[in-house]
Amino acid sequence: MKNNFRVEFEDGETKTANVKIKPPKDIVQFVAGTTDPVNIQGLKHQANKDYWRGTDNLWNSVKNLKPQYLDLHIEDTFFSWSGDNNTDARTKAAERLLDLLLRVYSNWTKKEIHLHLIGHSHGGNVINQFTELISSHSDFPTYWKVKSITYLSTPFFKEQHQLNHAKLHEDCKIINVHNEYDITQRFVADYTLKNLEYLIDNLQDTDKIKKAVENLRALDMSAYEHLTDININNHTEGPAIWRTTNLLLIEIETILKVVVQNIDFIGKKEIVSPEKTEFLAIMNELLQIVSRSKTTFLNNRQNREGGYGRSEFFEDLELIDLLRLVNRVIEIRTNEDDSYLLNFLHNVLAEEENGLLLKIDDTSWTPEKQVKGKFTIEDFNITKKDLYHSRNRKSNFERFATGIENAMKRNDERTLKEILMRLVSQFVNPADVERIISGIGWLEYIIFGQLDAQAKEVRRNLTVYNTLITAYHADLITEEDANNEALEVKPGSIPYLAMTSHSLSHTSLFDDADLNVRKALTDCFSSGKNPGYKPK
Repeated sequence: MKNNFRVEFEDGETKTANVKIKPPKDIVQFVAGTTDPVNIQGLKHQANKDYWRGTDNLWNSVKNLKPQYLDLHIEDTFFSWSGDNNTDARTKAAERLLDLLLRVYSNWTKKEIHLHLIGHSHGGNVINQFTELISSHSDFPTYWKVKSITYLSTPFFKEQHQLNHAKLHEDCKIINVHNEYDITQRFVADYTLKNLEYLIDNLQDTDKIKKAVENLRALDMSAYEHLTDININNHTEGPAIWRTTNLLLIEIETILKVVVQNIDFIGKKEIVSPEKTEFLAIMNELLQIVSRSKTTFLNNRQNREGGYGRSEFFEDLELIDLLRLVNRVIEIRTNEDDSYLLNFLHNVLAEEENGLLLKIDDTSWTPEKQVKGKFTIEDFNITKKDLYHSRNRKSNFERFATGIENAMKRNDERTLKEILMRLVSQFVNPADVERIISGIGWLEYIIFGQLDAQAKEVRRNLTVYNTLITAYHADLITEEDANNEALEVKPGSIPYLAMTSHSLSHTSLFDDADLNVRKALTDCFSSGKNPGYKPK
């Protein structure tokens, strides 16, 4: 690039001179988001280059821009951080980012450099923390400026990781891509967790729960139809019921063992809350009954002394004691406030000395409050690009999402318990619970005394829970998707909304003609287009 300048010499004479001026160099830097939401793996470099790789994503499209510009450099290989969901990890990531840029581009510290930072999810908050770091860091080069920031599904905090404007170019552009179905951005990211790697080493066998549940679903329960018979055949029907129950108890025992084992490791061993101690005692007693009953049904699966019948079935199952413990766990009187289970989970998460929550900070989908009107924001709403949008469940989803957001804004003693209940209610069909309640109602006709009293209490507890489930269940998944076995993750399910909808922003939507995210970024490049570039 050549420009004509009028130069005045000491003798007063002025002359026109052609001076060659090099435009700034453009550096694009990718910053991965959280890969370890509950901080369980303790890896130092989990959020690395693999986060972006693929044939149908934003990274691939940005890489294709390099030959189209005169001096465009893309750093997408060396930067990594732990990916843990906590403030300290994101702050350390910002420090790593500065260190890496200074090392990779050490020969350019005296040159004019325009940085273009692209961050997905909490990667955007790492970028914000980076702007805070460079605002006063003596090693950050004088001629380097941040020319653009592209936020992809970033949850913007009110308190943590604020955008510092000091080293932003005066023409810096803020590009914001968001999806209204993204519950991670809308409220899941509000919860910053403590680092749990000290206990996760002991967290094991969780895959056994998945396998046990699969076995339970595959179990043939037809033998139980004969429990309604007045007389149960001692040679065929009775042994079939006992064999089925033995198999069922084997899987339940497996689940309980893993649950007890892992709850025992939640938190530091030297600090054990009374709530956790009590819960473990209940679960261990429940496990003992299930283990004994499993052995009893195994031994009595044929030629049971005294024969087979309903009363014999309840006796071998130790049903009175079993229901007593179940009632202790599911005890609830009116709502979330007096739910034993929800209060226990609240304690596990929020207990002051040994809970898992480090900080709760309300998030927003827009960086407006951080930008404060000083820079241009180009916002791209990709909601209609989400596959789930075609299911016509937007109003259902908004009822679910705003319910949780309103609970967070209320921020009282019930907030966390209500949020847990609202989330759980999306995994449970109220009609299924109603069928269980009806089944227990039928059972009450054939049982008496203490057993009848415990069954009535189970029914009452489940009825209260189902009132909450019915109120909170948003019917997010279509019947067609629910019945489609080919769909491993159902559109509208909590995993889908938290992960698939959250990840949509770093896909090939970069090249979508309706959105022009590509143009928003490339308009910020300063080095100029390559006149010799020829598309393939």
